[in-house]
This record gives sequence, structure tokens and C-alpha cells, in this order.
Amino acid sequence: MTNYAFSETIGSDGALKKEDCMMKKFATTTGCALGLLVLVCSAALPSAAAWAQTPAAQSFGVAVNTPTASGTSPFAVLPPDGGLASDNAPSVNVPGLAGAENAFAIATGAGDLGPTGTPLVSAVSNSTLESVNLLNGLITADAVLAFASSAVENGTASSNAEGSQLANLVVNGVAMPTDVAPNTRISLPGVGYVVLNEQILSGDGVTNSGMTVNMIHVYLQSLVGGILDPLTGQSVGGTLQSTGEIIVGSASSSAR
Repeated sequence: MTNYAFSETIGSDGALKKEDCMMKKFATTTGCALGLLVLVCSAALPSAAAWAQTPAAQSFGVAVNTPTASGTSPFAVLPPDGGLASDNAPSVNVPGLAGAENAFAIATGAGDLGPTGTPLVSAVSNSTLESVNLLNGLITADAVLAFASSAVENGTASSNAEGSQLANLVVNGVAMPTDVAPNTRISLPGVGYVVLNEQILSGDGVTNSGMTVNMIHVYLQSLVGGILDPLTGQSVGGTLQSTGEIIVGSASSSAR
């Protein structure tokens, strides 16, 4: 197994400036508004005592997990004491499996108490990539934006994936809409299947809430003890076994 360490990190200021430029370009082509991220990133952070109210956030650009290759880049995790974390990779390349350019990951969060002593917690993460190519062109996209936001305010906890988009996504020769519906599953004959705009919600919606967004999640499978119908892509006899996964554009957030 090869562990791919393909992230090239620059200083946090430089990473943010470069990622901001990439986001503006993405917004121009897809109409995506990212004002919430800017507000959270620029907000003043609370004192250490306020962090009893806990935000959590992380994001990454590309993750590959197969018997022959394993790696994640770029990768950002909100520090335990809050603030902002960022990472970037000018290019990501796992031969035959995944490639992307201008990949950025950001995670930020804040926790505080309101005037009445009720929690005020927010967590935001995002991942952006360009020129995505998976499985030798089986899946391509000009740009990918994953966005996850969680908050606790006025006794209510909530999360959303607003702003997440896929630009010029093509799956197995079929063009997909920019705002593909959450948890859209598409079969990939001989490979497995892909879930687009995968959204996983957690929490009780009162005291805590969390969201994980995987914009492109390929589940690799192999057929054991049977045959694959070339017309339907369905297995005839035998069983399908998982052989790995590829995730592109992942963002997670939680608040409690």
C-alpha cells in the first residue's frame, strides 16, 4: 500500500488569499454565495471559558482508500481551542484513481454564551477543488465546492449544506446538474457506484447538530462468485464486496 502525502502547505495567510481567489472564480461560474464563511472567518473569537460550548469542523479535498493506495489531501481540522485551520494542495494525483488541482480546505468555529446564558455556537467548513478527474475520466468536474455549517442558537441546533455545488460534472458520459439533489446514487458498472452530494445529518436538533457533506463519494466494489450483466450493470449470482472508496470535496461541522 502506498501512502500518498501530496499536500503542499503554505502559510495560512497565503493559503487563505489563494483560496479566496479560487472561491471568487467558482462563484462567478456557478453563482455561489459564500458570505457566511467570510463572516465566520473574520469574527472575533471568544474567551477560553466560552469553549464549554463546543464547535467542531474539518474538511478535505481528496481521500483515497484502496488496497494499493491511501491518502488524504489537503486536510484541515478546527483546533481544540477554536479559531481557524486551513490547508491547500496545488495538485493532487493518485494514478488511475483521482486527480485534482487548486485544492483548499478550511475549518473554523466559535463558541460563546448569549446574554441569557444560552449557548451560541457556530462551526463552518468548506473544501474547494478544480479540474477533478476520477478513475481515468469516468467522473470529471470543472469545480467542486463542499460546504457544511452548524449552529446552536436560541435553544435550537441546526446544520445545512447550503452553497455546496458541482460545476460541469459528468458521470460515465452523462452531464449532471450543478445543484444535484442530495444523496443521488448512480451505478458504475464494473466499478461500484457513486453518491453525489452525499449529506449525513446527526444530532437531536435541540442541543446539538452535525452535518457531513461528501460531494463525490465513489464506493468501489468487486464481484465475487458471479458475473456482471453488461446491459444492466447488475450482478448475476455471487456477491459484491467493497474494495475501497474515493471521496472528493468533503466538509463536516457540528455544534453542541
